Amino acid sequence: MVQRSKLSHGNITFTNVSLKYPESQGKATRLLGLLASNTAIKSFLGDRTCRITLEKRTTETPADVVDKGAEGVFVTLASYYLENYDIGYIVGMLCHEFGMHPMAQAVPRMNEEEENFRGVPYPVPGLEGKDVPDGFASMNSDSAKQADHVLGVIPGSPRYTVYRDVTLEMADLLLRDVHNKADGAREQDVTDLIDCFLMDVASIAATNDNRMRGMPILGNTEGETIRKDIAAVYNAYKARLSQDLPLERQPMTPLFPPEKTPEAVKADFNTLLKRIATGRLWAWSIDNSD
Repeated sequence: MVQRSKLSHGNITFTNVSLKYPESQGKATRLLGLLASNTAIKSFLGDRTCRITLEKRTTETPADVVDKGAEGVFVTLASYYLENYDIGYIVGMLCHEFGMHPMAQAVPRMNEEEENFRGVPYPVPGLEGKDVPDGFASMNSDSAKQADHVLGVIPGSPRYTVYRDVTLEMADLLLRDVHNKADGAREQDVTDLIDCFLMDVASIAATNDNRMRGMPILGNTEGETIRKDIAAVYNAYKARLSQDLPLERQPMTPLFPPEKTPEAVKADFNTLLKRIATGRLWAWSIDNSD
């Protein structure tokens, strides 16, 4: 039986995080505080409960967020991700799961507003000059592995706007923690969050949500070319994000990550693969005791 009230902040609860280890408890506590302080997430949840359950998973996505209406919102988080990634990447990944999916879907008239973006080949930022058989490098929700993902990375689209805005508010909160000298808070957390967002949107846009194409794995003959594309797209999105920052958010500009290189993209993928492999062995952050 999974414990249901181990660690809470308001109506958000970690159901099975181990309190035996200071690292897992510290990350979980900080994560709860950030989620509970994000006004967009708070508005989405309302007075409903949000339960976060750690799971030893390595073949599925690192997390998923399921909106069950009045029953509440249920988050499943891979234990290896909590254990091996710093807080900026953890909240960045959850900004994707909340903002790209149920929060965007909850926006009134979202389906109507997205109609103009569905099934349309959209030029991939950063690859405008790439020579391809179709004339220009494009992404298309109709041929994507997951339509929501492509709809969520088209600049100016309603789903992208929800995802971007929840991420930037999370960056505000991380920067607030730095200024308030919160325990463990670092400027690097902001950099990590922005890097997580940019790698996410770039890898989706550059591969039409078939990110395995960029993985440095045996037999992937196109990997090097795809990683070069991802780096170019990352840098294009970074420039756009920086240009779009309002005046009050300009202080976070120096904390943006550096330009991404194909080698850095490869290193990011290798880090993920290594940490997934570690996650297969054990999951010390989980406590499912009665």
